[in-house]
Amino acid sequence: MKMKTRMISLSILALLTICVLNVAAASSATAPHSKIVTDAKTVTPTRLMFACPTTAQVNQSYAVSGSLTIGGKGVGGAYIWPQCVLNGQWYTFGHPYTTDFNGNFADTWTSSVAGVQHFRVIYFGDYAGQYAASVSHVVTVTVS
Repeated sequence: MKMKTRMISLSILALLTICVLNVAAASSATAPHSKIVTDAKTVTPTRLMFACPTTAQVNQSYAVSGSLTIGGKGVGGAYIWPQCVLNGQWYTFGHPYTTDFNGNFADTWTSSVAGVQHFRVIYFGDYAGQYAASVSHVVTVTVS
């Protein structure tokens, strides 16, 4: 049994040595056929803006709006999700807003509870993975 265990241990050691040597050779080689190639994608950064009043009245509507841009140009057809803080955690609520051709979105909100509320909007990125996700700044609304 000892002989078999040693042979297996030596075989594994030899195999690991070969693997390490192959990786070292591939990473130090300059020939194009011996380079390690990864499937990296370029993800374009996005910018998400959000506007909302800082004060509101209970059961009275107020306008919210924002935009999603890439390099200063609007991104049309993107889904923007509203979020609020509840018990110290961010939660997505309502329905997503779809940006128009210029990357803008708008809606009307109504708060039914008085107090300080924190909101933001989030873009989760596109399905193809070309555009990066982004989160707006937080807006604090005092509802009275």
